[in-house]
Amino acid sequence: MSKFAAYPVDKNVKQYDEYKFTLPEVYREVAKEELREDEVVREKALAEMRLWIANNPHIRKCRTDAKFLLRFLRFRQFSVPMACEALERYLTMREMYPSWFKKLDSGSEKMKELFMAGATSIVGQDSNGRTVVFFRMARFLPELFEPPYGGMFIALLIEAMLEWEEVQIGGLQVMVDYTDIDLKLFEKWGTSELKLVIEAYTRWYPVRYHDTHAAKLPKKALPIIEKILSFTNPKIREQINCYANVADMEKHFEPSIAPKGYGGNVDLDGDVNPAVWKRIEQQRDIILGLDRMEIDYDYYAPIWDEHNAALAIETPSV
Repeated sequence: MSKFAAYPVDKNVKQYDEYKFTLPEVYREVAKEELREDEVVREKALAEMRLWIANNPHIRKCRTDAKFLLRFLRFRQFSVPMACEALERYLTMREMYPSWFKKLDSGSEKMKELFMAGATSIVGQDSNGRTVVFFRMARFLPELFEPPYGGMFIALLIEAMLEWEEVQIGGLQVMVDYTDIDLKLFEKWGTSELKLVIEAYTRWYPVRYHDTHAAKLPKKALPIIEKILSFTNPKIREQINCYANVADMEKHFEPSIAPKGYGGNVDLDGDVNPAVWKRIEQQRDIILGLDRMEIDYDYYAPIWDEHNAALAIETPSV
């Protein structure tokens, strides 16, 4: 059940919310050192971005609360022009592909079943403030993780995490265990569908990714994984580390958040996953409320097509 109400999307508001930094001190330090964020920079950037949104006739309805806009400002290290561009791309993505990136409902039984199967765990934060996301690929249910539901599931998790300021500031570290992966997982995914969702996750959503550690990728899965990686942001590809065995990968879990079976005592299935899903359910109205934002589709669609045509040239073939 949702605990929090959806945010307003009327961009012409008389008074904006007053932002307060409430995270632990480690995030204040990371924000300053990595994102160039302090109180003066933050308030100035928020004011400039809000003014830009209010004066932009092609953005008709948009959240202007601080937490939402800080997604994009932190993603672009408080360059207001770049943050505004990232917002436009995000809004256009959602409008161009609503069947993938709208109606992301944690109340859906399919979404809950996909999460509680334990294939994806949001483990917690390490000492550097990074949120660790762990994929156990053998646990994905091929009959549920098919287009568009599989894409919507990951999009729901991303939208939920982007509401958490610790993710906006600290970013994500990704861990992947490919042991016993079932290649049926990808049978119904065409190249165009894979390209769409991977580019969304790594380019259009304002997510800060750190290093990725993956283990036990079987040779038979290599072609499909190489295809997926070809659609990934090049900077992210450079941060991927692969290991022949799980023992080498699990060394990159900090002891305090290492799961059972991976060198630690954290109970993902009994403790972590149920608690995280409850937190996501509490945000249900907030995430569904994103669908009320509106843009001038006729204006942005040609820009989107032009940009992606250029991107296709840059993307290496497999």
